[in-house]
Amino acid sequence: MMDRKEFHQLVKDGKAQGAYLFDGPEENIKAAALQSLRKALLPAGMEELNESVMDNPASDAIIAACETLPFLADKRLVIVREHPALTGRADADEKLLSYLAHVPDSCVLIFLARGKADARKKLYTTIKKHGAVVSFTPLTDAELNQWIVRTFQSLGKSCSSQTAAVLSFTVGSDTALLRTEIEKLSALAGDRDDILESDVHAVATRSVECTVFEMVDAVVAGQEGKAFGLLRDMLTTGSDRLGILAMLLRQFRLMQHIKIMQYEKIPPASIKQKLGVAPFAAERMMRQAAGYTGGEVKQAVDVCLQTEYGVKSGQLNQEGSLEAAMLQIFALRRNRR
Repeated sequence: MMDRKEFHQLVKDGKAQGAYLFDGPEENIKAAALQSLRKALLPAGMEELNESVMDNPASDAIIAACETLPFLADKRLVIVREHPALTGRADADEKLLSYLAHVPDSCVLIFLARGKADARKKLYTTIKKHGAVVSFTPLTDAELNQWIVRTFQSLGKSCSSQTAAVLSFTVGSDTALLRTEIEKLSALAGDRDDILESDVHAVATRSVECTVFEMVDAVVAGQEGKAFGLLRDMLTTGSDRLGILAMLLRQFRLMQHIKIMQYEKIPPASIKQKLGVAPFAAERMMRQAAGYTGGEVKQAVDVCLQTEYGVKSGQLNQEGSLEAAMLQIFALRRNRR
């Protein structure tokens, strides 16, 4: 198994050859890696003469493309998209499996799988044995924020790491969606070079996770109208009640972890680090936790768990169950007063 950084270095060093499988959910980064490979292998003006892009081809067609000599270039690039022997019920024939050990040095053969390929398939294991499986997993928080900063720079804009963190938290970790938001923010900034946090708050499209976070803020503040308005917005855009409930449960569980760590006298800086979320999000979460006692947070977690179990077991109707859970959580603070 090879990660995307190792593959990038291989391309940079001019050592890419043989068969590779691009595997994993990060489609936008896959596309960027493929574009970098094209740029490295194919001389300008000779791209069409030295590249074959194939959808679900026969084995003979793949082999013929690989065996064709490059024209005024050192290597050919052969791209096979969505081969059914990697994701479907079909199996690769022995001709293709045997050939993968003999891909000529003059060719780089790339199998592209959308999402995660089936690691049990013979084609997968054969590519792994004779070539390499390149894993395109989601970027870490630090990698994602660096990617955001670089993408803004490519558009002639700049943003701080803090602004990048706010954007990734607001939009989510999907780099394709982030790219769209980055382009929108850059266009709206006009002649201004810097992208500010206020720009992100004003125009960035919020992910469900971010909206749930804001909904919990409203719950802590006792703002029932705002909380249910945010819930209504999420449901209107097609979000699933159980999915929202799961995120709400996660939020209160993290708050419970905060309460436990505070009881154990763990320093605030260590608490933020242990939560595993962006620093500014951890600070907001600690403020949320401060609005509850430890017992109230535990009750909120229990309400979410019981509601989730009730819906999944058929004891509760999904319609209205989330709203009822939120009302119970609101009642925790009202009862205190």
